[in-house]
Amino acid sequence: MNFRSIFLFSIVLFYTLSTIICQSQIVEPETDTDYYLIHSSGNVIEESFDSRAIIGELSGTNNQYVQFVPDGFGYYWIKIADQQKYMALNGSWNTYFITDSTTDDSKYSFEKVSSSFIRLKCKANGKYLGTDNTTNGSYVYSDKSGSDSKHYWYISEQYTEAPVDTMIYLINPAAKYNNAFEGWGVSLCWWANMCGKWNDEKINEITNWLASADNLNYNIFRYNIGGGDDPLNRNCTPHHMANGKGLRAEMEGFKDSINADYNWTRDSAQRKIMLKIKEKRPDAIFEAFSNSAPYYMTYSGCCAGNISATEDNLKPEFYDEFAHYLVDVCKFYKDSFGIEFKTLEPFNEPVTNYWAANGGQEGCYFSTQSQINFLKQLSPVLKASGLNTIIAASDETSAEQSVTDFKAYITDSIAIDIIGQWNTHTYSATNQARANLRALSTAYNKPLWMSEVGAGGTGISGNLNVAQKLMNDIRYLRPEAWIDWQYVEENNDQWCLLQGDFNAQTYQRVKNYYIRYQFSHYIKAGSHFLSVPNDQMLAALSATGDSLIIVVLNNSSMQVCHQIDLSLFSKIGNNIDATITSETTNNATFSDYNYSNSQLSINLPGYSIATLVLSGVEENNINNELKTDIPYLILSRTANLVMQTTNGSVFLNNFQYGDSTQLWKLTSSGNEYVIKNLAGDYLTDDDSYFAVGSSLINPSNQAFSITNIGDNNYKIISEISGNALDLEGSNNIAGTKIGLYAYGNSPAASHRQWMFMLPPFIIGQNVTDGINELSKSDDVSGVRIIGTNGAIIVLQAPESSSRITIYNLEGVQLLSKCAKGVFTTIPISSGIFLVRSINEETGKIITSKILIK
Repeated sequence: MNFRSIFLFSIVLFYTLSTIICQSQIVEPETDTDYYLIHSSGNVIEESFDSRAIIGELSGTNNQYVQFVPDGFGYYWIKIADQQKYMALNGSWNTYFITDSTTDDSKYSFEKVSSSFIRLKCKANGKYLGTDNTTNGSYVYSDKSGSDSKHYWYISEQYTEAPVDTMIYLINPAAKYNNAFEGWGVSLCWWANMCGKWNDEKINEITNWLASADNLNYNIFRYNIGGGDDPLNRNCTPHHMANGKGLRAEMEGFKDSINADYNWTRDSAQRKIMLKIKEKRPDAIFEAFSNSAPYYMTYSGCCAGNISATEDNLKPEFYDEFAHYLVDVCKFYKDSFGIEFKTLEPFNEPVTNYWAANGGQEGCYFSTQSQINFLKQLSPVLKASGLNTIIAASDETSAEQSVTDFKAYITDSIAIDIIGQWNTHTYSATNQARANLRALSTAYNKPLWMSEVGAGGTGISGNLNVAQKLMNDIRYLRPEAWIDWQYVEENNDQWCLLQGDFNAQTYQRVKNYYIRYQFSHYIKAGSHFLSVPNDQMLAALSATGDSLIIVVLNNSSMQVCHQIDLSLFSKIGNNIDATITSETTNNATFSDYNYSNSQLSINLPGYSIATLVLSGVEENNINNELKTDIPYLILSRTANLVMQTTNGSVFLNNFQYGDSTQLWKLTSSGNEYVIKNLAGDYLTDDDSYFAVGSSLINPSNQAFSITNIGDNNYKIISEISGNALDLEGSNNIAGTKIGLYAYGNSPAASHRQWMFMLPPFIIGQNVTDGINELSKSDDVSGVRIIGTNGAIIVLQAPESSSRITIYNLEGVQLLSKCAKGVFTTIPISSGIFLVRSINEETGKIITSKILIK
């Protein structure tokens, strides 16, 4: 058997074993065969008494058997076996079994999600089949995004338990985010306003849980400068905030009227918490922010907002007065307590429609233009104060609105220079908006903070949904800081990390605390996050670079497996510290993982999050610049989806291990590149909107420039048309076609920006991946194969002789050479190669994959 056959056989063997282990889905079912269509929860699709499609426990009854009838154009009718009842979209989302199969409502196509699961896309609306819940009797809908495990299915003739969903990817230590992470934090508003009144012993304990390195390890804290309502309540109802966020939201102002002196005895409770934190964390970073100006500066005379919630409440004639008010408070804390705020944020969710007089908390509407006008007043006042504090803005609740603000600040030109840091909340945030904010902040060299978020929900699933939001923030927004909203809350366990009773002074840690701990305790300030093509995990290198921290998430009910290629690290130490938080455990010791031959496999139960710290890590001396003749995954900046070709179309899809249509090589063509996948399709601009995957060579329309636009993201421009690769309709879901369109002048063009990532190379135990020193010593053969600049080096015992054969990744033999003695150098160009060494005495075979720079 030749090596090409061995290479292909190893891939076949890997997938065969994967099929046995994972009970891989049937993608093309046979006609007239009865199947179970099984939900990822393990429940089976069936017809309810009122003809609705639901999932239910296995019963073996006839209404749980279905048949798949192809229409000849890539779609299937899904009908109850031996009945003329077809599953179909009804209305906008409901799904019934009906007798009419003549419309697109009853047609579905199959898409592979992984080696274990498929999605079913309804032809009528382009949406996916799925459920909102996983329990027996849950309704099935045909309007889902396809991104959640509740939208995953598998098909089997015999009922089988839900397979383990296996995610395969590589972690590249060279793919670092540009900026180091500043840390994790929380707002002091409003819990500190209440807990600061507790006894010292309790304050000491809750701040220790929050700030100490042995616990949550938060190091960033946002102090709320209260505006203060009218003490005489001349324009609002007394204690109106008690009807909204509670009395805790009644923040004290430091002045009761324009002519009054500052009363620095105010806000003693929040101050006490802040000073206790400073005592525990001398390295703590503090930001000052405002929800509203004092009542006497406003149109309504109420610090909860204007009479109309969509009109400015701060009078322009008080801009200067408010600027001095904010700066005076900052200066007071510097002069009196040695706390110099890193940043001053004068707005809080300014362009919204819920800041109204008599509302439930302090709030103030600022139009985008009013923000700019006020900042021009604030900037000289802050500069004159002698403080090192810089201005942050604009703290919108919506990332999309934050992008709008940023662009307006750029247009003004003066405003963008006033800003020293950009803040955003991500209560409302798409990954595209997140990526656009990162692109803008990089282009204008502004640090970016995710300065507030939280969410409701129920139980651990609600908590893990916030953990997923956190991962999306880190992956797409790439903030230098990630900051929680509330630390202590009453009456819920979702918007807080401690649940307490402010009056009784009782408190306890809730599941959210332990979930945040899985991030913040291990990923410390100074760490660098790494770009990894998986939305259910984060990877970071410690500030010293000698530890790799991996956080993996499972926010579904099914088991998942993360299979991670770590071969690009030159060394991984012997110690792995691992903890897990699940429905039944809190930061417990975790052992359901295996590390061998540079491959790390992590098995997670349903609804859990685990952290693994790999110590003794050493990086290879490599850079992340693009190279030719190396296979890459090309990902949209806005989604964990890769570019692939099928039948000439170029589109986004889920990564499938070993799919040659998703692996792309770059070849130099003058100052441009030709981009060709391993299936033989050339990326082609044929003078229409849609990009084409062509098997024919046509140099005039297959040349592309590739330009790094920051954060290791690229724009890919066709030389013939000058247009950029573009996501049709700015969509970023599986199946989105890739077109060509003018790139434009704004950095906020994330739907036309791309990432090049190395794929995982998990083929078998005999193949070891990595750079420089990829092949480990073998006790039998004693051969080491090392990649260096422009050469492969073979090290072996003095008396040894080996036949070295080098292949490209498609299995084509490039050269063969006999290596004798201790040291043999084989010159070769840059690229990734498969190297086979056969010891001529023992016949021992070692196969390695080597990257040559």
